[in-house]
Amino acid sequence: MTTDSPIPAAAVNGTSLGLIARMAGRMLLHGANGFARFVTWVSLIGLVLGVAILTLVVNVMNGFDHELRQRLLGSIPHVSIAQTPLSPALQAALESDPQVQSLGKYYQGFGVVAAGAKTQPVRVIGFAGEELASMNAIASVMQRGELSNLQTTTDALVMGEPLARYQGLSLGDPVMLGVTVSRGDSVTLRWLRLNLVGTFEMGAETDYSMVLVNLDGHTDTYWGELGQVGTRVMLDNPMQAGGFGRRLRELEPAVPVDTWEDVYGELFQAVRMEKTMMFVLLLLVVAIAGFNIIAGQSMMVHDKRAQIAMLRTLGADRRFVLSLFLSQGAVVAVFGTATGLGLGMLLTVYVNDVVNVLGAISGQHLLDGSYFVSVPTQIVSSDVLIIALLSSGIALLSSWLPARRASQLNPARYLHWSGETLGPHQRSDVVALFALSRRRLRHRRTTRLRQMK
Repeated sequence: MTTDSPIPAAAVNGTSLGLIARMAGRMLLHGANGFARFVTWVSLIGLVLGVAILTLVVNVMNGFDHELRQRLLGSIPHVSIAQTPLSPALQAALESDPQVQSLGKYYQGFGVVAAGAKTQPVRVIGFAGEELASMNAIASVMQRGELSNLQTTTDALVMGEPLARYQGLSLGDPVMLGVTVSRGDSVTLRWLRLNLVGTFEMGAETDYSMVLVNLDGHTDTYWGELGQVGTRVMLDNPMQAGGFGRRLRELEPAVPVDTWEDVYGELFQAVRMEKTMMFVLLLLVVAIAGFNIIAGQSMMVHDKRAQIAMLRTLGADRRFVLSLFLSQGAVVAVFGTATGLGLGMLLTVYVNDVVNVLGAISGQHLLDGSYFVSVPTQIVSSDVLIIALLSSGIALLSSWLPARRASQLNPARYLHWSGETLGPHQRSDVVALFALSRRRLRHRRTTRLRQMK
């Protein structure tokens, strides 16, 4: 007895996948009625725009967070120790630690800047004269005057340019600085008459809330009476300041040790919270596009009930029909997500050009009143991957319900609708499906005969 030559299962499956892909593409582009195609395209455009906006916003929020950290951490101590000179144990530990970039004497306290009738609470930061040379982050963003003027001018003060504009100050103008002094249970202000010798603009909160003084520049004042004089520690990696500070506290528990996270941690926590909220809200936009995919696919299933019945009659099983409609959803998910990511990256690169165009149209720069003169951006690969996975996952899951409904249709119920005229491509697909069905039957028969031998 002769039998047909066996067909490998991989070949049958490969043929099936090729047929599914071809039929899914034709059905997606040409196989639905006009309204179903319209809903499908609307869902695709919604997915693209949602992913693009989500990508842009996340990249901008990452940029804001990065810029705030870079600018702020370039102007404040990463770790401050309320002790000078340092104890031998602390001195030895800091000098031998490879993380430590520099050490120096510094002062910090709180006060009030007064010019005319305008006052502003500020954080007062003081450096010893020799330490000013290491403050490159501030020196590089000086707007008026030079940072070195703190060393060369008696009773000098440097403040943020926005604060100087608010108080109407020019270089050389006298400024009254009230520094808080704790005496028992009471807090008083000791007023110092200083001269404005420079302004900086870092594009951060410090522009409005920080002033710089030289610890050696006011001979009539002992800064230790007015605040905390201690040691400034700058690290190679400021992100490790928390763990570094804990080790110092364990070494000298009686000495107060503060990190930049202790002072400004809430600011960055607020930025991270805002990023998370924006991510969730914009992800809802992508989810709405997913609901549109459900509507479009459901309409297509309803429109193609006769064809589904015909395919089932010709040998297509439920898995074939399920794969057919899931493939359509996968095309929308992958293409929409990829296009949205590409558009989001393009907007990220040219976001400042877009802001300038919008500003020219509205007649007002959109960043006026903010800490930044341009929109900072930073692309984080992990965030991009999360956006890609979540967006494509939402879109693909949205197609599951219509595809499952299509696979569960009873072919006998809808066969009377199959009298529609088939186009040449559809007829070709029917012939291919019929041939595939025959090959599967032959494969099963061959497998059964082999098992019987």
